[in-house]
Amino acid sequence: MTVEVDGHIGPGCLIANNVGIVGRTDHDHNQVGTHIRHSDWVGDKPATLSTPVSIGRDVWVGFGSIILSGVTIGDHCIVAAGSVVTRDLAENSIAAGNPARVVGFRFAPDKLVLHKETLNLLENERR
Repeated sequence: MTVEVDGHIGPGCLIANNVGIVGRTDHDHNQVGTHIRHSDWVGDKPATLSTPVSIGRDVWVGFGSIILSGVTIGDHCIVAAGSVVTRDLAENSIAAGNPARVVGFRFAPDKLVLHKETLNLLENERR
């Protein structure tokens, strides 16, 4: 996994190999008279260029996926292998593709409530 932006990853996540969490505005590609290799990089400037990523709890990010900066992935989501996440995903979503689109939901509404309650109990027991 490569993480190149600030952010948060919630508890109980499964993040596969070759996942990239990367910025959208890392290099100033509009600098006149500068090779792209030597252009200003987000790490050389204030943090305002790159927005954080937030990955909720109990999320599975599949092999080779890319998550772009500024994205929030809600609790209990699944990101299919090879997906490119360019937009926020609501909790319980299953997303796939490039760009990633919601293709389904992990739990039916009644099962999601039970899942959340059970996880809360387990997490409280561990404290």
